[in-house]
Amino acid sequence: MSRLSIEDFKRALAALDTQIFVSARNSLCDVCEPISLRLGEILNSTNKSDFHPGTRDATDNISLADIDHAFYNYAECGFCSLILRVILRAKERHLYNAIKSRPLSQDKLLSLDTIREALRSMESNTLSDTSSTANSISSSLNEFEIFDPDDLAIQVSVDAVCDYGALSLWLPLGESEDVNDNEFQLFLHPEDYRKLMGDAQNLEATLIIPKPLDRKTRDMDLMKRCLEYCRENHAKCKQSASPNTQVLQTAPSRIIDIVDMKLVPTNPSIEGHVNLQQVEYVALSYVWGRDPFFTLQSTNLNTLCKKDAFRDPAIKLPQTIIDAIEVTRFLGFRYIWIDSLCIEQDSTEDTVAQIGSMHIIYAQASLTIVAAVGDSAQHSILHVDPNQLASKYHTIGRLRFCLDRPEFKEVVASSTWATRGWTLQEVTCSDRFIFFTPERTYFSCALGNWNEDLPFDESIPAEQYQRYLRDEDPKGLGLDMAAGSGRDAQASSIYISMVEKLSTRRFTHDNDVLKASLGMYTMYMVDGLGMAVAGLPLYYLGAALMWQPNGLLSRRRCEGIPSWSWASWTGPISYPLGRLDGLDIQLTLDWFVDEFKGHRSTRPSYTVRTSPGYIKYLQVTGAFPKAAQTTLRAPAKEPRPDYFGENDPPILRRRIVNPSDRWMMNLSLAESTVLAFGGTTCDFHMRFREHEQSVQTSSHVHFCSIFSSQEAAESLDSDGLIGEMRVDSGTLESFFPDEFSLTAPNLGITTSVELLSFGHLDFSRENVQNVLYLNRYSRRGNFSPEFLAMVEANPDMVLVMWLFRQSAQSGGTWRNASRVAVGYVLRSRWDEAVKERGREWEWIRLH
Repeated sequence: MSRLSIEDFKRALAALDTQIFVSARNSLCDVCEPISLRLGEILNSTNKSDFHPGTRDATDNISLADIDHAFYNYAECGFCSLILRVILRAKERHLYNAIKSRPLSQDKLLSLDTIREALRSMESNTLSDTSSTANSISSSLNEFEIFDPDDLAIQVSVDAVCDYGALSLWLPLGESEDVNDNEFQLFLHPEDYRKLMGDAQNLEATLIIPKPLDRKTRDMDLMKRCLEYCRENHAKCKQSASPNTQVLQTAPSRIIDIVDMKLVPTNPSIEGHVNLQQVEYVALSYVWGRDPFFTLQSTNLNTLCKKDAFRDPAIKLPQTIIDAIEVTRFLGFRYIWIDSLCIEQDSTEDTVAQIGSMHIIYAQASLTIVAAVGDSAQHSILHVDPNQLASKYHTIGRLRFCLDRPEFKEVVASSTWATRGWTLQEVTCSDRFIFFTPERTYFSCALGNWNEDLPFDESIPAEQYQRYLRDEDPKGLGLDMAAGSGRDAQASSIYISMVEKLSTRRFTHDNDVLKASLGMYTMYMVDGLGMAVAGLPLYYLGAALMWQPNGLLSRRRCEGIPSWSWASWTGPISYPLGRLDGLDIQLTLDWFVDEFKGHRSTRPSYTVRTSPGYIKYLQVTGAFPKAAQTTLRAPAKEPRPDYFGENDPPILRRRIVNPSDRWMMNLSLAESTVLAFGGTTCDFHMRFREHEQSVQTSSHVHFCSIFSSQEAAESLDSDGLIGEMRVDSGTLESFFPDEFSLTAPNLGITTSVELLSFGHLDFSRENVQNVLYLNRYSRRGNFSPEFLAMVEANPDMVLVMWLFRQSAQSGGTWRNASRVAVGYVLRSRWDEAVKERGREWEWIRLH
């Protein structure tokens, strides 16, 4: 018995998928028979232009039964079995998260009973018996009142086959993902599409219908053709891949020569070095795993620099690396960079230098090989699981249909590789890839993705491929580079994308989380956001502090990263307003940043990190308390930057930091920092309430209503409601283990909290109103209905932080505190309370 990796789970799920397909019949049940009849009408029609695809709830859609019907009838109905296979595909990662901790044997097939039980558990975790929304979209658990039976039905648009070459299918509303109402496509066999349409074939359909393949090997010839065509014809890719000659002097420090099978240095001062401006190299992105394997050490460095060193039988390289070298050789490259063999693993100096240049290494590589095949370096990237590749067609009304080929992002996301922290930087900073997954091989560049199911055709212009085939993000799990217009807005969107993705990724060493963000920040965000400390841009400090939990959080094991940084927590987080820029937050406090340098005797030692020549709008003064001889202060309002010249570029461009700019990278990575706040705090009463609108919110996240008095909190007096914040059970357990428990419900608890005001935000601003609109009419769940009603009546809010007080410094000058959560309080009620209670301005050291 052992915990399944996601790759093991996918193999078990593929075996179950095959079992469902083999047991299904070509006949249809009474519920699904109308699909066959409609297909017959289309097949016999002489004018295919009469048939058009519909959307959910379109009048021409065919409504089927609920999901349970498919589970009970798949062996008797070809379309029910097809629906069941869609569910397994659509819920793959959700099912894995629900099942992975169960004691399943890897050699034991998953059963449909196990799958249905997992689906039921997901429904019960997401739906609340007091939620009006839950009542209307509950599936067939029969424990809620059903208001709209149509919401439980599976819908099919049969007429879509004329335009798309596929049936369009919608699962019940309760099964759709977040705000997006996912449509699934069941594609025709290409031969059947030609038979159906004759001369009236649609170009889009001919491009997107998957090729029916059943193979046991990877099509490496296709990958090589894609690479060669991209290098010769894609001007955009050639431009982004052009080397930065100044930076190439610094990274990588050594690469592997696969002809001489040895390490070669790149430093011009070393004899026998290679000139990175004259050669190309491939980089490998992979998962190390738990089992140790051969790596570069200071003791074997000289040996590995000798010809044929890696041919020595005594050196046992893991299979992933062996295969990566073979792929590099097949593609015609001579050099490859692999971290375990190109960085001295026992040298702190070499490791720090190369980790700081990791984004440069991947950005300058001509190609990145991504080994998304398993949970360790022992897996072969050349092996293919034929059970996951086989094309399985169901005969429906004399026509053959199969599942849509999986989206590139979904395939890559369903891998151990995609859960590791460092791989986000590697995939973001690289420009051209070959992704090896257990079931498919993908070539990806700036203009598109190609794989064995949808191979590259040189006779079709790249623009048509980009229009019809390109996934939303050609880098799979890279950062969102498309959102936002203008440099600042784009940098803001990229930053939030980075934070949300990194927050759920795992690191062998938790302290690496900020190191993994450094390259991405300096390359894509620093020009729009300015410098960052502990992962938060100081230029947009007020907005940057507003991150909130989106699920269960736990504190990372990293001494020094402060509680107010998202980097000190692991678990899903988000920015409720979806941006940092354009919010016009008015800061209500003074602040400066100290870096913790350890303890001297019984007193902590700090030093301030600053570069006043670079950040013009920050003033440097020594007139602050003795704890900081030099201080980095913030303005009262976040201004527009003026330190990048008068003609700012309209869009953000990739920026590789030169060696002369290393100070900026160091400041961005200042981990052991203290944010000193000079401001006003006030005590309020807060009550944990259940969110009655969102069925998407994690059961571990609580909406906490802030009241003007204890009486109002206990009676839920709407007149006394003055604000709200969100907090998760994991954070509560970290700070208040005796008061809150992960296993006991916290709803209904009333407690007194100390809040610090750090800014003013006008909720009537257009940018904020757009977010509130989405929360009213979707399942985003960042704000409760009560809070939405409150800000509609009075949009002038104070941004507040819930403080957990620690011991005071000797002399009482400073008081240490940690961040528990952030939220919002009506400005008028805040001002009243501060005046009423006589609270004074004070300095707080926020750890």
